Amino acid sequence: MFTGKDRVRRVETKGSGEVNRLIPGTPGKVTGGSSTKLGKNMFEGMGLPKVTKRTPYQAQHIIPKEFRSHPVLQKIGMDMDNASNGFFLRVPDADVSVTSRHKGYHAVYSNFVRGKLDEIDIRQDISIIEKKVYELQQKLRLLQEKGLPLYMQDNYLENELKRIKEIGMEQYTKERMDKEVTNPVWKRGGGATVDLWERWYNK
Repeated sequence: MFTGKDRVRRVETKGSGEVNRLIPGTPGKVTGGSSTKLGKNMFEGMGLPKVTKRTPYQAQHIIPKEFRSHPVLQKIGMDMDNASNGFFLRVPDADVSVTSRHKGYHAVYSNFVRGKLDEIDIRQDISIIEKKVYELQQKLRLLQEKGLPLYMQDNYLENELKRIKEIGMEQYTKERMDKEVTNPVWKRGGGATVDLWERWYNK
């Protein structure tokens, strides 16, 4: 997948006159929210023509566009479509993987991001809030690069309960522990959960 590693991680732009910003934008104003525009800006940031074909990749907002009206983002201001807020995810084939591949709305990921934004004290100075949003953004990018899943696997809970019934809780627990030792997080089954993102975010 494209990770944009050839772009500068720390993005400082003149968003409001004289002050260099970590999060491009103007205080009190949130703009953008177009995956198409985001993708074009990301290509431009990589030194590629804006018309470069994205297939089979789709641009995703690291801080989802649904949070345009979140008080934290409204206070600091943000250009949602700036390349620094983008990540290219591969559009899955018919045999959909639960890893970080884009296939529409991802409730688990969005709920996790919302929780992190809600934790930020809006009474703080704009520069402090901006730094915290920037740190959140960079950590989310890193976890996506690691392949943390965005979606819960279909019928996962139903299948796990069925397995418990078949072999009993003690053996089931042992199986899960063995999987955690031998498999990377994105191959353990189940896909995304808020708890999974929380644990890896805090590592």
